[in-house]
Amino acid sequence: MRWQIEKHDTVGSTMDLAAGRAAAGAPAGLVVWAEQQSAGRGRLGRVWHSEPGTSLLVTLLLRPALAVVQDPELSRAIAAGVARAIRRVTGFEPEIKAPNDLMAGEAGRKLAGILCQTSLRGDEVDYLLVGIGLNVNLPAERLPLPTATSLLAETGREHNRDELLAAILAEVDAMPGLADD
Repeated sequence: MRWQIEKHDTVGSTMDLAAGRAAAGAPAGLVVWAEQQSAGRGRLGRVWHSEPGTSLLVTLLLRPALAVVQDPELSRAIAAGVARAIRRVTGFEPEIKAPNDLMAGEAGRKLAGILCQTSLRGDEVDYLLVGIGLNVNLPAERLPLPTATSLLAETGREHNRDELLAAILAEVDAMPGLADD
């Protein structure tokens, strides 16, 4: 896949911005990345807190075949790919909590959330959005909830968000039918 990264300081939601770009005809491979979201959300409309420059807040625009998005294991496969990318870059191994969360530590604190949103046009997929919110360099004392964590809190060191994104994109590239050109 040829990835095109569109980076922003602050947006309401990377999902909303990517959906607008997709509806306007943006090609597969668009990555909307924000340093901060004012209206970030997870599954069931839950709020996703973010501080500027501490998280990886991205939405990927894909245009796969209908059969791919109908796979009930799609969210889990993407979560597994994100977990592999985190392990490869940081050495830390998150646990997958179905359907779309990555957890860490014995207390099972939330490290990342993944949200998939599909738009259909008739019987065909118009686009698939994959939103990823990953707490990277947020110190433990600034985590918004006692049920949240970050890679910094888990490993004791900061991590390069560009490297994490590159590893995640490589994982998506390796998923059959998901990121084919």
